[in-house]
Amino acid sequence: MRYAHGKRFAELSPESAASAPVTPGAAPAAPQRPRMSLRRWTIAALMVASAVAAGLFAVSSCGSSSPGGHDPANTVRVAHGPTATAGGVPVGYAHDRAGAETAAVNTVQALTQAGQGRIPMATVEHALIARDPGPGLRRSLEIGANRAPGTDVVNLVPAAVSMVEFSSSAARVSVWTVAVSRSSISDGDRASVITAWATHSVSLVWEGGDWKVKELSSQTGPTPEQSVAPGAQSPLSGALESGYYSFYIN
Repeated sequence: MRYAHGKRFAELSPESAASAPVTPGAAPAAPQRPRMSLRRWTIAALMVASAVAAGLFAVSSCGSSSPGGHDPANTVRVAHGPTATAGGVPVGYAHDRAGAETAAVNTVQALTQAGQGRIPMATVEHALIARDPGPGLRRSLEIGANRAPGTDVVNLVPAAVSMVEFSSSAARVSVWTVAVSRSSISDGDRASVITAWATHSVSLVWEGGDWKVKELSSQTGPTPEQSVAPGAQSPLSGALESGYYSFYIN
C-alpha cells in the first residue's frame, strides 16, 4: 500500500521526522546495513502508528460513543482512569494531571496498534481524538487508517512521562517510549530483536467530559545512554511523573 508521500509503509525512514543521533567516530560496517534497515522500519512503524496517531471509532463491538455510554461489562476501576473500555480501547479519564497523563500514554499505544492494523483506526479516533485534530495528528490518522494486520509486531511501552503544561481545559504531556520488534530481515534469516526509543509530545483538551488528543508529534530518541544527564532542551529535563496508569492495548 502506498500513501500520499509515495512511499510504502515499510520503506518509511525516521529521517522524515527526526534524525537519530550518530556516535562520533563510529563508522557503520557493511554487514550492519540490513540491520539498520530493519531498525528504520521499526521506528517508522512507531512513528506512523504513534505520531504517530491512530484512533477510536464507535464502530467497535461495544458500540459506545462516549465514556458514559460504555458497556457495563467493560467497566474499569482505576483512581485516575480509565473507567471503561470501548472496542478494547481505554476511555474515561479523571479531570486532573494524572488523568491527562494516562490518556496521553494510552493514546500513543492505541495509535501504535492501529498503525499495525490490530485495532481499527476509526475506533481510536472516536474514543481518544479531539473533534478538530491538528495537522500532524490528522496526517498520522490518515497514514495509519484501514491497515490490514501484518505478521510483524511492534510493541511499545512508556519509559517515562512528564507534564509540560497543564490547566483545567488543556494539557501537554511528553511520553518517552521504547518500541520492541522481533522480525527477520529477509526470508530464511534468523529473527532479530530491535529496540527503538522515541519521544512523543501529546497535546490534549478536555472535551465531552474526557481528555482527548488534539495534536501529537514524535521524534526519535533520546536513547538511555543520552539520558544520563539530559540538557535543558531534552524532553527528559523536567520532573518525571508517577501517577499515570498504562494499559496495554491489544
